[in-house]
Amino acid sequence: MLRTFIILSTLFLSACAQTGITVPTNNQANLPNPVSYHDQRVDIQVSGRTSKLNHIDIAFLGKTIPRTYSDNKIHNSRGYDWWVSKHFALKSDLPEDKVRLYLELLEMSYPHYVELFGMAPSNIENQRIAVVYGSSRARVREAMLDDGFLRGVHKTAGGETMFYNRAGYNFPSHREHHQRYIVIHETMHAFHMALNGHSTWAPNWITEGLADSIASHVYDPDTKELTVMVFDRAPMNYITTGLKQFKAGNAPSIEAINNDPALKRGLNFFVIHFLMQDPIRQHYFKRFLTKLMHKNPHSDDTLPTANLLLKEVFPNWEKVERQFQAFVTNIRPTFQIKSGPWEQNGGAYWLRSDDSKALHELTISPHKQAHHEVLDFPRPQASSLIDTTLSESIAFKIDFEKSHIHRGQIGIGLHALRVLHQDAQEQVIPLMLTEGQRLSLGSIASSDPIKSLALTSGISEELEETGRLGMTITQQDDKLIVIAATKNHKQTLNFNLPLHVDLNTLSILGQGMNHKLTPYLSSHTHTVVYQEDNNTDPWLYAQPKLILRAFNACENYATILRHCRSQLAQYIQKLPDPSQHLSITQAIHDLISKWQPQIPTYAAMTLNGIDINTYFDAQQPYMTVKNTSNADVKVMISPLSLSSKKHAEVKAKTTAHIKLDPKLAAINYTLYLNNLVAGGQIDLHDKLFDGVYLSVSKSDGRLTLELSGPYSGQTSGEISATFLSYTHSDATKTIWRQPVSIAPYEHKVWRPTELNLQHYKMGILEISAILDVDGEPLKLTKRVNL
Repeated sequence: MLRTFIILSTLFLSACAQTGITVPTNNQANLPNPVSYHDQRVDIQVSGRTSKLNHIDIAFLGKTIPRTYSDNKIHNSRGYDWWVSKHFALKSDLPEDKVRLYLELLEMSYPHYVELFGMAPSNIENQRIAVVYGSSRARVREAMLDDGFLRGVHKTAGGETMFYNRAGYNFPSHREHHQRYIVIHETMHAFHMALNGHSTWAPNWITEGLADSIASHVYDPDTKELTVMVFDRAPMNYITTGLKQFKAGNAPSIEAINNDPALKRGLNFFVIHFLMQDPIRQHYFKRFLTKLMHKNPHSDDTLPTANLLLKEVFPNWEKVERQFQAFVTNIRPTFQIKSGPWEQNGGAYWLRSDDSKALHELTISPHKQAHHEVLDFPRPQASSLIDTTLSESIAFKIDFEKSHIHRGQIGIGLHALRVLHQDAQEQVIPLMLTEGQRLSLGSIASSDPIKSLALTSGISEELEETGRLGMTITQQDDKLIVIAATKNHKQTLNFNLPLHVDLNTLSILGQGMNHKLTPYLSSHTHTVVYQEDNNTDPWLYAQPKLILRAFNACENYATILRHCRSQLAQYIQKLPDPSQHLSITQAIHDLISKWQPQIPTYAAMTLNGIDINTYFDAQQPYMTVKNTSNADVKVMISPLSLSSKKHAEVKAKTTAHIKLDPKLAAINYTLYLNNLVAGGQIDLHDKLFDGVYLSVSKSDGRLTLELSGPYSGQTSGEISATFLSYTHSDATKTIWRQPVSIAPYEHKVWRPTELNLQHYKMGILEISAILDVDGEPLKLTKRVNL
């Protein structure tokens, strides 16, 4: 661990991830797209919350278990194979196309995992994050039993990430959106655990809130674009859930949500989005997360520690609570699923097959006065089938499932106000395409007939060929004008409609088919612009780490750097305006130059972009020196590093990994950057802790049994030793057993006199620990051949 002044300095910078790994060569000649494992790469463009996949290397390993953060705690299973991408290892029995989809989604999610926590797992260049995705709940249970668990995924869950081995276990539901959601969600937990071994240092609203928020996504399989942290979407709508929970809980405060151990996904979702919606709150939230992880509370201490730290980090907590109440009170959901199993691909909506004879309905009604962003995912790409020259219009595009063209119905519901007896009532008037042949406008009154017009033969024939149809709708007086278009044909269809249609609201209607309908709404303005450099910052500010370093310096030395909060706030609050970014950067550099002489030298080093950290690769310790400054930095180490060099030169904008001697208790170092000199010490006496482990060793004719405790929670059970004879069944017996209760981070050792090896020949000694580890029933077994 680092001494106090180094721990404080890590609040300024996030960790660095360098990728690349060597794994066993695959000798199967018929495998698809073979790659060199140590050169695996992924080419992703990132702009804010959206990732676009250009290329990915995926390798098939079969039964070769790759190195992961679940090392020695995850095993092979019948019918499962291993596949790896740059950062992830997936064990699955699913078809290759599904395996590739999930690894693609995870690699597209990875930059956003790093952004949310402000760091990547240490040693990510040598270890991957393990993921298990089985074809059914029963098959996932088999994989969990193979890994030592005594149960499968909880009955109410679609997936579960286990504390013991930091691996996420997933299985597909019938909902395609959920199939993607669950792997992004559970792997977020595994990423969280890979940062420092476990996730229980954070309360529910962080662990589940971050996982649900990042898994609240929109994915376009055609463009391979994934947008995460989507607030306003249709399927799995946490806005609706959160508003119900907020009302049922009598408008709970963030403090009340923090102190409640019960899982309330909608409320957690609201807290995360509230804290990250505003740039000043976002910086305080990042600081809070980093400080909470360094405190590393566990068990019953997590909730009170988080509660106190929130009030310590945020300068005016009462104001934050008032702002949260106002935020939730002003939330206005755009989407309402009134009926039907709706799915979403990009900006398109479609129905899974069911037996309904009635029309299913999904209403889209963006609120112009909403205080939050609406439709916060990429708007549909322009289409030649849509007439964009008409200002007052509503439009949609249908991508047909060709085998379904001549069955079912698809269309939209037009929203209009109808006055009856001086009472204005909203009415939804269906405009439906039936069996790919005729367009019908529903009746206004029950006594009115449905009006239908046929598509021309040119449009019908081209529709059969291309499977695409656009419709642009305008209204002139009492006439509804529909322009239907395929690639080479257009048709204008006119209907009488003596009601004024709201062109900003519509319902998507469908029954008996799987066509995809993409609405084009004027209020859907969210666009994604990819720049030369990837940028996960929500406001696309090019140097977020620069401003975060300045922010943390101000918070650490607010009594010395007078008025620094107000000085910084005037720039941070301008981040949503890209036109201000260049002036913000210059102002931050000016502040750093002004502050540097006023704070301690080691803090000035960090303020300039130098970060010191340590990590372990197996039992080998390393020191990392990350240099994001514009100058080279020299590092002097005493005693010498294993490289036997007196010093290391770390070039500007690079990271050095210095191998340390694990036999030493401490390492002293000195940093030189321009005219700054700072020293520190790295304490190596603490052994690397990796949660619950059972180990058995032999010495002096006796067995020594060692059991380490968990990161958090209660652990109890029984440890026993059984002799299994090769030759005499009556000699097989349990020769020692002991009840066990072990606390987090505790280490227990037994050397029973009963386990004298001279008494047992021609057989096996089986050591078993059957434990309940913080709610996870587990069996650990070691065998000694005699």
